[in-house]
Amino acid sequence: MRVELANVTLEVEDHGEGVPVVLLHGFPLSSGIWDPIRPALEQVARLITPDLRGFGGSDASEGDYDVDTMADDVLRLADVLGLDRFVLGGHSMGGYVALRIAACHPARLLGLVLADTRAEADSFEAKARRNASIDWIRRRGSAEFLADFIPNLLGPETRRRARRFVDELLLLAAEVPDHVLIGCLAGMRDRPDSTSLLPGIDVPTLVITGQDDAVTPPNVAEEMARRLPRATLALVPEAGHTPMIERPVITADVISAFLRKHFGRWPSTS
Repeated sequence: MRVELANVTLEVEDHGEGVPVVLLHGFPLSSGIWDPIRPALEQVARLITPDLRGFGGSDASEGDYDVDTMADDVLRLADVLGLDRFVLGGHSMGGYVALRIAACHPARLLGLVLADTRAEADSFEAKARRNASIDWIRRRGSAEFLADFIPNLLGPETRRRARRFVDELLLLAAEVPDHVLIGCLAGMRDRPDSTSLLPGIDVPTLVITGQDDAVTPPNVAEEMARRLPRATLALVPEAGHTPMIERPVITADVISAFLRKHFGRWPSTS
């Protein structure tokens, strides 16, 4: 469905019953990454998966694509849908957005799911890589950039046994306009560090990552989980940066178990 907010219209899937769970996708994809695990999660939760501004079926107007702007979009969406409090999950860039909401509006959160993401700001080297990517897109367009970038989201075992996943992810990213890719790369480059926030996040949190993730390696997830006071850590075997695509059954089981454990009596546990 289309949901009109103050300054953007988002495409949103909203199905299932139970505790409200909002899942945010990563760069440069769309809410389609949740499709393989959607049926399982809808058995235990009201699952809400928006296309962030500029992606999928959402508006891709000129303007800001920083993580704070996207966080504001998510909160406005929650208001429109009547969600006072909800479980918030984010994959990669979506995790950066989720952490901004945790920083600025912690009272809205019932729980967190942080998938293949990190709390640290970009290092000097990472900023340089973002700048190089921006320059590449400006000079040569996005097709070559995406063809180089997308395979790195998958683990080596996935690329060996199921090359089709590269094509599926490329299909999700292919329609994203260049200005959106550039805006998000700049927004991720300039996002604030959230490391000091972690010890104060006092809600149940699932930290999940692919065991072969080369973008945010497992040691990053392990350190983040160590700093979070109520964290559960799950490593998905034979998966890279997109375990919900690469190993959907395992990923769905992990998230469903987390939701049942902490929110199985919803709404009495709210």
